[in-house]
Amino acid sequence: MGLIGLALLGSLFIIGWGYLQIYGIGGWRDEVYGLQGMVGSDRALRDFQAGRLRLYRAGGESDAAKFTGTNDGPFEVWVPQFYPSLGSAHRYSTDQFIEFYNRKMHYMFSHPEKFRATNESVQLDGAANRSQPARSETNRTSAAAGSGR
Repeated sequence: MGLIGLALLGSLFIIGWGYLQIYGIGGWRDEVYGLQGMVGSDRALRDFQAGRLRLYRAGGESDAAKFTGTNDGPFEVWVPQFYPSLGSAHRYSTDQFIEFYNRKMHYMFSHPEKFRATNESVQLDGAANRSQPARSETNRTSAAAGSGR
């Protein structure tokens, strides 16, 4: 009976450890959630600034992101790259991407003034935009330096 009890406790420990690796704080679900949040939000920002209004919907197996040919208001509806054969972890990752991308796109569409493209932003002078003025008053070539010709 002792050996069976020990095996039972050992298997419960392994099951508990595996559960925490997946669902516990810092488990792979947290990692995927954070990474796909960053990727989805960044891609939505780049698309919005390029003038592309898109939303993603789950749509079965797809080798690449594709336009479905339909619209949802001003947004084109796309399906992301997805391979069902990769299992539930890939499905979770794709679902998180869709959620973050769509949430960010809706928010930017509602507040476009906050998300202007960088080429539309106000140009700053001098070191604020990491450039040097062509010639400043204190940086003029002196007469002595120019007379060595």
